[in-house]
Amino acid sequence: MIIMKFCIREWNEVTSVLMTEMGHVLAYFSSTEEALEACDEWYKFNDAEIRQEVTIHNLKPDMNYESIAMI
Repeated sequence: MIIMKFCIREWNEVTSVLMTEMGHVLAYFSSTEEALEACDEWYKFNDAEIRQEVTIHNLKPDMNYESIAMI
């Protein structure tokens, strides 16, 4: 079984990028919350998958942090 691990990169106030842990871009969203909702929907559709933590990287110029979200 392949384990899907998601990563979200916050680029600015209006762009968040949903990516695989390996760096493949899956989609662009207008907020981190929308990207997390997409992850949640993916796990609902693929219910055999074990839910993983989602890493969130903030790349906004005025902030620099990394956090983990459980969906």
